[in-house]
This record gives sequence, structure tokens and C-alpha cells, in this order.
Amino acid sequence: MQQSAESAKQASLRQLRLAPVFAKVCMSRLVVVVWLAGCLLSCLFLASCLPSPSSLLPGIVGPAEEAPAEEAPAEASAESGAEAPAAEASEGPLTLHNTIEPGIEQAALILETHFDAFLQREPLGFDWFLFEHVAIDTLALVHRLDDMRREVDSVAPLKVVQWILPLFLLALLFGLFLVLDRQFGRLSQRWQSRIHFDLSRVLTRLARALVLVAGRCLPAALLIFPSYFPIQALFDRAPWSVLFTEMLWLLLAYRACHGLILVAFSGQLLSIPEVHAQRLERFGVWFARATFGFWLALSTIEAFGYRGDVLAVVLFGFKLVMATAPVYLFVMRRSVLALLPAEDGSPLYLAFRQTIERHYNWFLGITIALLFLNAAGFTHAASFILVRGYTILVLVTVSFAIAQRFRRYLHERAEDDDAALLLESLEQLLLLAGAAILGVVVLRLLAIYDALIAMLKIPFLSVGSVAISLFHLLNVVVIVTAAVIATKVLKAILNTKIFPAFNVDIGVAYAFNTLINYALVVIAFFMSLFALGVHLSAVVVVLASLGVGIGFGLQTLTENLISGFIILFGRSVKKGDFITVNSVYGQVEAVGARSVVVRTPDNYDMLIPSKEIVSGQIINWTYRDSVVRVQVPVGVSYKSNPREVEKVLLATAKLHPKILEEPACEVWLTSFGDSAINFSLLIHFDCRHISERRLRGQLNFLIWDALAAAGIEIPFSQHDLHLKSSELGPEGLMAMSKPQDKPEKKPEDKPEDKPADKHEEKIEESLDAGLLGPQVPAQVVDEAADALGEVGPAALDQPDQR
Repeated sequence: MQQSAESAKQASLRQLRLAPVFAKVCMSRLVVVVWLAGCLLSCLFLASCLPSPSSLLPGIVGPAEEAPAEEAPAEASAESGAEAPAAEASEGPLTLHNTIEPGIEQAALILETHFDAFLQREPLGFDWFLFEHVAIDTLALVHRLDDMRREVDSVAPLKVVQWILPLFLLALLFGLFLVLDRQFGRLSQRWQSRIHFDLSRVLTRLARALVLVAGRCLPAALLIFPSYFPIQALFDRAPWSVLFTEMLWLLLAYRACHGLILVAFSGQLLSIPEVHAQRLERFGVWFARATFGFWLALSTIEAFGYRGDVLAVVLFGFKLVMATAPVYLFVMRRSVLALLPAEDGSPLYLAFRQTIERHYNWFLGITIALLFLNAAGFTHAASFILVRGYTILVLVTVSFAIAQRFRRYLHERAEDDDAALLLESLEQLLLLAGAAILGVVVLRLLAIYDALIAMLKIPFLSVGSVAISLFHLLNVVVIVTAAVIATKVLKAILNTKIFPAFNVDIGVAYAFNTLINYALVVIAFFMSLFALGVHLSAVVVVLASLGVGIGFGLQTLTENLISGFIILFGRSVKKGDFITVNSVYGQVEAVGARSVVVRTPDNYDMLIPSKEIVSGQIINWTYRDSVVRVQVPVGVSYKSNPREVEKVLLATAKLHPKILEEPACEVWLTSFGDSAINFSLLIHFDCRHISERRLRGQLNFLIWDALAAAGIEIPFSQHDLHLKSSELGPEGLMAMSKPQDKPEKKPEDKPEDKPADKHEEKIEESLDAGLLGPQVPAQVVDEAADALGEVGPAALDQPDQR
């Protein structure tokens, strides 16, 4: 308790500190608003003395009845849309001058029709003598009541019953209303707690809100029928009975608005902070009550048939209250801006939100000024800008909120890539369709849609009998965009729903999608031509010219196109296949009309013309089956046991996880080589999971390790070299036999000469001199030295016997 008291005390102190600052800010804004309101009120009654703006600007906003008689055909053309310029163009030669002027006149006529009485001021409906008349009527009413009080003793009992009976019925119906209101309030609270939809929380909140609002509206709605019958029927539509019925209708509207305000700001519909929700709720309830009170007064005056100028005064007072009430919204800036949805990452919505936040005071000031103009009599202009402007603002805000929730709903249900692709396509389709509908609605609300279409239909280019305008180009853009999005959506539905349900092969699915793509492209192409106004005869001429061009200069392109369709429908090569073309191995990524795209293991794409695929030789590793057999050659030494080698190779093949167990691996002894016994290891693998080169590389490592562990030698190539003395040449032999100058040595240090050492020295000297050639390896030189050592020096001195 002490902590709560201390926190409350601190909050009150904080409010006291902030109160002067808050009051200063509010007063600075209120002074400007009050000054503006004072200026408008001072000009309020003076506006009635001013002439009508239509008389000042007859050429712009003149009345419709002043239009000359010769404009009647133009009005007929405006009603018939854009058919008039086309009809006029068909009567004579088509020129830009003949089509621009009628289009501009038609757009001007449409704008004049919509904005003819835009600046006209309606009379207020009362004058200063109203107060004198009201005073006279009030005195007459007082005298009449005084006379009734004096004659109360002489009034007949039946007449007294006629006075009391309506009061009794009204009291009875009022009590019935209280009972029904309590019962329906309990039932609505009980039913709304039971409503729950697993599909969406938003739908659950909306259903509960509707139940609560219906519980508040049903008591008044049930009393409307007895107000017509029997009350109005029994009392012959007496003024009080008609007023009672209108009061019930007003009560129904008030309770509906009041219920929506309570439900919206209680967290059922709008997710905003509680502080802002309470402030907005209080303002909305106050405004609804004020509106209900004024309309009740207007209905009372109208039901009893009182003076029309009094009705106009009450209506004027209601307009003034509506104009001054938004002044309080300057203080509630943060609460009003809290109604805007949170940022959803859209740049367009971010710019929209920042514009509203930056120019909030200007928007509110313009709103108040327009409301005062509405009270001053400029009803058409003020109501047009206010109602349609705020309708557009609400539509844009609600559209962004719905798009944000819809995008979040789709992203939550994207389970895999195919589902994500389908949801993304649906999102693009619905968002573009919603944007187009919103744009048309906004233009309709601004009353410029028809005039804008008339301006867009003005041609800017004329080719023969075809006139091209921005409207035609816009139609082409719409057709192309719709075709692209429809293609994406249709392909996504087929790939995610239909093809998996029927177990359609990937190649067949790709061919079917490609056919659909080309079909929609052709349809969009012809629709675009028709949208531009090109007739079928011109299309035939173009196709004939294209055929001549194909016959002369487009033969290669035509061959590739025809080959592409042969591949696509012949299915010799389809998407997902692994092929080898010109010693390039890869997977087919796409089969187009002109080329085939192959993705290689080195991660680059190779575009192969369709003609080469059809006319050339390729290897399709997955044409019928993806299981492929590969032979891995292995050579071992003659010292090894072939059966042991076979066991080692088979055991090694089982170690690799990509090698299939069925069909079983085999080992063939293929040949007896010069220095090795040659084997072939035959393995089977799925080429969709690993390439042949990669499998060979990994398997060779395993074979090397297994043979080394088993002690089996992998030999290398060996050759025997036989040298003859004649092949060295006479110069070499003479250089080898010529004695060399040696330094003299002491006798005791002179070693015993060895023939082999002397000849080795001669060979080394000849090698240094370049006589044996640089191509003779050192091993050959050593072998030659050993051979010469065995033969002896005498063999070198003997002549060649050949």
C-alpha cells in the first residue's frame, strides 16, 4: 500500500511539473486555431452578401443552364464515352489534329459536369429576424400552456386518457428496452467468449466484435417494428409517434457507433497502447453523443413541422460544433498517429506514414478550415474535399494494413521452396490487383477518372489507320503484367499441387510448363496487338514477311527453334538429365526453344544450340536409368597374387558410400603388361549423386591405401639399355683413349691403377665434353661404365668388326 501511494504521489508530482510545459504548447496551438476560427466566424454572415462565384467565373464554373445549344452533341459524346472520337475518325482520314481537339473537349466537358457547382455557396436558411419569431412563438406557447392549465378541470376524461396513453406506452417501451438491453448484453458477452477460429486470430476478433455490437443494437432494433405497428397505426401517424420511430432509428445508429468505438479501442480490433486507446475512446464517445443530440433535435423540429429557419439554425450549430471539435486533436497528436499501422518494411508505406506525421498539423488545420467553410455554406466544395479525402486516407491505411497481415500470413505458411514460390506468386498477383483496384477507386473518388481516361485516349502517334495513345500502351502493360503473373501462378500451382499428386516426371512437367509459357506469350502478344488497334489482316502480312525473312536470313535461328521443340517434346534431353557434349559433362538446367543450358561441375553454364543436340552425338547418362557402370584400371606387380588383388579391390569398393551394392562389383584381369598385371574394377553408381571423375578420384585414393596396407606393389615402367662402341663415334673413342696430363705424384703415394676406374673417368670426361649428348641420363651412363669395366680397356682399342 505504501509503495502504491508513493508511486501515485510521484506520478502526480511529475504531472504537476509537466503541466506548465504542456499548457504552453497547447495554448500556442490553440491561439492559432482560435484566431483562425474567429476570422472564419467574422466572415460567416458577411459571406451571404457576396455574389456567387459562378457569376464571377462564368467561363470556368458557370451554371449548366448557361451552356450554349451547340454543346448538346458534346454532352452526348460525353455520355457515350470515347466512342465519339473513334466515330469521327472513321468518317475521314485519321490525323492527330482531328483526334486531339475532340479528346480535350470531352475531358473538359466531363470535368465541368463534375465540378460545375463546386464553388457555389448555399444559403444559410435563416436571418436575424429568426430570433424575433422564436420569441413570439415562445410567448404564444406560454399563453397556450396557461390556458390549458386553466381549462384542466373542464377537459373530458377521454381526452385525458388520450394524453396519458402515449406517455404510458413510451414508459412501457422504455422499460422493455432496459430489460432487453441487459439480457442481450449478457448473452453477447457469453457468446463472444465461445467464438474461436483456428484459421486466424483477426477473424476471431472480428467475429467477437460483431457479436458485442449486435448485442447492443438488437434491443433498439426489436422496438422499431412495434413503433410502426401498432403505435403509428393506432394514433394515425401522430407527430409524437413519428418522432418516436425516428428516435429509435437514431438510437440504433448511436448504439452501433458507440459499440464499435468501445470494441475498437478495447483491443478487439485495434492494437494500440492503452493510454492512446482510452483518450481516443473518450473523444469518439463524446462526438457520437453530440451528434446524436443534434440529430434528435433536428428530427423533433421536422416531426412537429416547426419553422424551417429554426431547423437551419440547429443544423448550423451542429456544423460549428463539428468544426470546433477537431481542435482538441492538436493535443491528441500521438494518439491519432497511433492509429496508423506499424511499419511493414514497404518503402511506399514508410513515405506515406512519414508524410502524415510531418504534416499532421497542416492536415488538421485544413480540415478545421474546410469544416468552417461547410458551415458558411460552401457545402459542396468542403464536403467533397473532406469526405473523399479522408475516405482515400482511410482506404490507403486499411489497404496497407491488410497487405501487411496478408504478407505475414503467407510467409508463416511457406513450408518449403515450392510452397514459398506459390505463395510469393499469389502475393504478387493479389497485391497488384489490389493496387489497381485501389487506384481506380481513388480516381473515382476524386472524380477525375473519366476525364483522365479521355485524356489518355488522345493519340500521340498515327501509323496508317492505327492511332496509338497512352491508353493503348497502358492496356499493353496491363496485359503483359497479367500474363507474366498468371504464368508464375499457374506454374507454381502445377509444380506444388498437381504434378506431385499425379507423380509426373520432372521432364514432362518441365515440358508442360514450357508449353504453357509459350502459349501465354503468344496469347499476350495477340491481345497486345488487338489492344493497340492492329487488325488481323496486318498481323497476317507481318507473318508473311516473317516467313520470307526466315527463308533467307533466319535459317539458323529457325533450325534452332525447331530443334528446341523436337528436344522438348521428343524428350531425348530433358531438364535434370546429366549429359556429356563435346567432352563437357553437366546437368541440364533448362531446355529452351533456342538452346539447352548445361550446368557443369565447375559451376559455369554452357549454352548449347538445340541444333547441335539434335544433329550431334551426346551422352545422356540418365536417359533411361541413372545407374551407370564405370571401369577403374589397376596395375600390380608380377610378384602379387591375382586372387588376393581381387579380394582387396572388392573390399575397397564396398568402402565408398556412393557405390551401389546391386548390381554387384566385379574385378576383371584384363591383360599381362610389360611390367604389371592389369585389372579392371567394375562398379555401379547413381550419376545424379556424384560425377564419374569425382568418384574415380576418391576411389583411387582408397585403392592406393588398400594395396599399400596389403603389401601389394604397384610397379612402374622399367627398360634395359644396350650401348655399342660404334654408336659413340670415332671422336668419342679417341677422346676416351687419349691419355690425360696428370700431376706428378710421389712413388710412395702412387696407387695401383684399376681398369674400371680409368674407364669411368673417360666416360665422365666425354660426358662433360658433350660427346654423349645431354639427352643420355645418368643411370644410362653408370650402366655403360659398368659394362665397359667388365669388357676391359682392350676392347676400346680394337676396330669395329662389323
